[in-house]
Amino acid sequence: MADQRAARRALRDEVYDALLELLVAGEWAPGTQLGIDALATRLDVSPTPIREALVQLESTGLVMRSALRGYKVAPPLDAGAIDELFDARLLLELGALRAVPDEAWRALPEALAAHVGEQRRQADDLTEGAGEVTRLRAYLAADRAFHDAILTATGNRYLQQMAGHIGIHGERLRQFVEQRHSDADLAIAEHEAVLHAVESGDREAALSAMTVHLAGVRERTLRDAGQG
Repeated sequence: MADQRAARRALRDEVYDALLELLVAGEWAPGTQLGIDALATRLDVSPTPIREALVQLESTGLVMRSALRGYKVAPPLDAGAIDELFDARLLLELGALRAVPDEAWRALPEALAAHVGEQRRQADDLTEGAGEVTRLRAYLAADRAFHDAILTATGNRYLQQMAGHIGIHGERLRQFVEQRHSDADLAIAEHEAVLHAVESGDREAALSAMTVHLAGVRERTLRDAGQG
């Protein structure tokens, strides 16, 4: 019996991860109905783990459930929700910078520099128009990795879990805004300011640079979403 429960949980988690990946990749437009039977056929599972996964996904805000109509993809974030998302990021990421232990702080510049370098390489390829969609995803992955490196350096699993939940909404937001390549240079310059402050050992300067960066990303996101 215990083995059966464990197998059921494993299948539910596998289905949840598969649906989450499809949602954040923009597989379905906002408002699209998510038929349980169709999803079960697509993932080659029974309807039960699909239903359980959708219940979990509803708690993330990625899907919505209405009586008699089932589940559908949630609408894009509005200006108020975008502001709340960035308020949460600001609290979390500034807290993370404060929480990085001194030993991890000294090792942090190497990781941050690697991610900034990867961002720069991918941004250069975007400018050249090479494999635009793939390169854009690679650029955004390097951007996320920069921030994740700071969370990882805290050594606090709960901060990392919170960041993961917020990150889901950040990924979702990326599906609904126009990505402007000209912003890449701004974001990279802002990351470099954070990096240089960390390299110098000036935690207050790093906090200031991160505040400026997140304010800039917020402004650009609202503009691209037509909310600014």
